Amino acid sequence: MRAGHVREDGESARGHLWRRAVRALVGPAVSTRGASFIEMLVSVVVLSIVIVPVFDGFVRGRSFVAHRGEKRMALRLIERKAEQLLRAGYSSGGVDADVSSVNLSSGSHPSDPGILLNTRGDGDPSNDVMGSLSWLVQDVSWTSPGDDVDAKIVNISLAWPASAPTDTVSVILLVGQ
Repeated sequence: MRAGHVREDGESARGHLWRRAVRALVGPAVSTRGASFIEMLVSVVVLSIVIVPVFDGFVRGRSFVAHRGEKRMALRLIERKAEQLLRAGYSSGGVDADVSSVNLSSGSHPSDPGILLNTRGDGDPSNDVMGSLSWLVQDVSWTSPGDDVDAKIVNISLAWPASAPTDTVSVILLVGQ
């Protein structure tokens, strides 16, 4: 059969030779008509092995970012409270009803430590992250040659979420007279 010659079934000699070469390379058992059920099953399994960890990574990453945001907010709230207490000074006292108090008398403060840590920005109060902000004040004094010092050690801590504290941030201050 010459090149360019057309067989009786309508196939050119070049096409026939090409098909014979492909069959010789891949073997007679391979079908070129489409994917078999086993091939489809293998591809689904391989894709699921790849996609599930990637999806899990996205979910874990999102929760990690949310937690880091809460931790950053907690640190800001503790820094703000530390600045308030330092500004109020050694002998500050007063009403100890909530976290706005600046009471530095010995003991644990305030009587209601609840504080809003994160609103999640959606306006839905059921999604808010509530925390527990409190501070413990201890009087200390010491004497050095020619100097008597009275001070207070203030341990400020914020735990969240309020229902079951799973994370805590703390700062310790020394407030002098």
